[in-house]
Amino acid sequence: MMLRLVLWGVGVLAFVVVLDRLLLWMERRGWVYYRRTRSRGGGALYHMLDIHRIYDPGIEHVKEITYAEEQREDESGDPPVAERDENGPFGDCTD
Repeated sequence: MMLRLVLWGVGVLAFVVVLDRLLLWMERRGWVYYRRTRSRGGGALYHMLDIHRIYDPGIEHVKEITYAEEQREDESGDPPVAERDENGPFGDCTD
């Protein structure tokens, strides 16, 4: 019984090592992102926004305004504006 358990453990360990080597080989060929190469990301968020647009059509208006503001800032030639903090442009106004 103990020998069988040890053999199963060695078999699982060998499978994991072989799978790891296979994934590293696939990563070198550019087929997958595994351990050494980080994905660029952002793709899933883009599609989630499209799905969100179906259920909340008002988001499209917000995206258009945001895009227009970014375009104006890019075309103005001025240096980029610093990001606002979480309290907005007027600070914490909860007096």
